[in-house]
Amino acid sequence: MCLVKLFLSALILNSVVCFADQEKHHTGFINQAIEVDGKPYQYQIYVPQNYPMDKKWPVMLFLHGAGERGDNALMATEVGLGSAIRRRPEQFPTIAIFPQCPETLWWSTPLCEKIALTALEDTKNKYLINNDKTYLTGVSMGGFGAWELASKHPDMWSALLVIAGRVKPGGGHQPVEGSISYQYKGSDLYKMTAMAVSHIPTWIAHGGKDEIVPVKESRLMYKYLKEIGADVNYHEFSDSWHNVWDDAYADTEAITWLFQQTKHSVMKEY
Repeated sequence: MCLVKLFLSALILNSVVCFADQEKHHTGFINQAIEVDGKPYQYQIYVPQNYPMDKKWPVMLFLHGAGERGDNALMATEVGLGSAIRRRPEQFPTIAIFPQCPETLWWSTPLCEKIALTALEDTKNKYLINNDKTYLTGVSMGGFGAWELASKHPDMWSALLVIAGRVKPGGGHQPVEGSISYQYKGSDLYKMTAMAVSHIPTWIAHGGKDEIVPVKESRLMYKYLKEIGADVNYHEFSDSWHNVWDDAYADTEAITWLFQQTKHSVMKEY
């Protein structure tokens, strides 16, 4: 009887360990759930195939564009970073987070900001994360959100990759009280945004033929960041339109540069 009990105990223990190990090593795009202001929200996460390999991983927070808003978190992975990862996973040795902004809202609104930051915190609690390699990127509306989020939380990021993003609100969007775009207008808006993120290494990409977000938005941010001595790169894809993110995330130089940046060096300079 004792031998039978020992055998059953060992079998149960082995099953639990195997199940936990499988859970720990789920990779690819995975659905996750969080609660914000008492309501449930879904977000997606990408986990590299060779996670964890006994190391802490970089983490990248991606803010999608206006067309991916809604209540289907998978949509946030279909345009921009998610599609780039699916095509070239070896180029993105990172855990990537894809929160989703509800329909009609912008990333600068308090709810969307909470969703994004809660998803980031939730991921850091669940996975082996290198906090010195925390990156923020966004496209179009998400590019606007990246400027806003970085300016409001400048101590969180190791580097920014802003694609086809505006600084001056457009498309009928009204600035949120307390944001830089609410406090400043005209050239002061760009100057103050640049000042707020000047210590964060930044890579800006925009399409020269962008028909939705004027390319001058990125040109002005590059200009003012450069004037104050910030570590900033700008790549204007002269023949690209608004969907320049396909080119930007395929830019090996930009992605290699991004993963070389560390929060430790940022805060040391700051």
